[in-house]
Amino acid sequence: MDLKALLSSLNDFASLSFAESWDNVGLLVEPSPPHTVNTLFLTNDLTEEVMEEALQKKADLILSYHPPIFRPMKHITWKTWKERLVIRALENRVAIYSPHTAYDAAPQGVNSWLAKGLGTCITRPIHPSKAPNYPTEGTHRLEFSANHSQDLDKVLSAVKGGLTMPAGCRLQPLPPGVGVSLCSPGCPGTHSVDLTSLELRNPPLPPKCDGEEQTRISLNCTQKALMQVLAFLSQDRQLYQKTEILSLEKPLLLHTGMGRLCTLDESAPLATMIERIKKHLKLSHLRLALGVGRTLESPVKVVALCAGSGGSVLQGVEADLYLTGFL
Repeated sequence: MDLKALLSSLNDFASLSFAESWDNVGLLVEPSPPHTVNTLFLTNDLTEEVMEEALQKKADLILSYHPPIFRPMKHITWKTWKERLVIRALENRVAIYSPHTAYDAAPQGVNSWLAKGLGTCITRPIHPSKAPNYPTEGTHRLEFSANHSQDLDKVLSAVKGGLTMPAGCRLQPLPPGVGVSLCSPGCPGTHSVDLTSLELRNPPLPPKCDGEEQTRISLNCTQKALMQVLAFLSQDRQLYQKTEILSLEKPLLLHTGMGRLCTLDESAPLATMIERIKKHLKLSHLRLALGVGRTLESPVKVVALCAGSGGSVLQGVEADLYLTGFL
């Protein structure tokens, strides 16, 4: 299988956009293309001993849960073991890929798997991930009111043809696909105008209402375009004073993110929970820290868990039991 095709499949399972910002995930070492993958070697940590085993197995790609390269390397020599990993991988045409926190956050990832060992429960991410893509264009929504039809015409004309700044500087039109909404308070309906390829297509005018006509204009735009539109509106005090700016956020993903907060259908003694976790992890023992006033018979209803240390994820989360990779 071609390396690029395989990487696409891995990303479909757990998008790298789910990874934490501090993490170093994805393709870390790539042999010169084209590169065909016949043997995929899986490991939790890529050490020199594991690299030797992967080479014996004639691996073409090593998927290491933890990234063997985390901090930037200033040189690639035989001096340190991590540098030697890179040298041996390139010499033997072996690619290295690490998903790490992307697999922690994925709906069927490490944290979700840990939660399956607790018993029947309702589970949600502690820190939900945001959707990597969202149909709404732009990062901000700018809204303002125009009192007169000539104001509306002036604004729409400026958005359509590009905004002009003082001293002859020309502001660029907004990117394709951003939207403008027009509505008149007191009148039913909202009238939308789409900007596609920087052109207004048959913009419907809002219906007239009794008294003074006032139209509310809503404009989605990027950070750069936001400053351009504000520069234009600032030339008209009436428009500028009726301007509001909203920051747009991508929607949260209900089953994706760091950590899991699990509410059991039925409470269980701590001792029972320990046995369940040991069985699920296939471990003979666990390390346990009992809270003040707690015993092995204390009831557990809510469990907060996180693969790895979970220090920043579990902080401030209220639960009866905390399950983490570090104690």
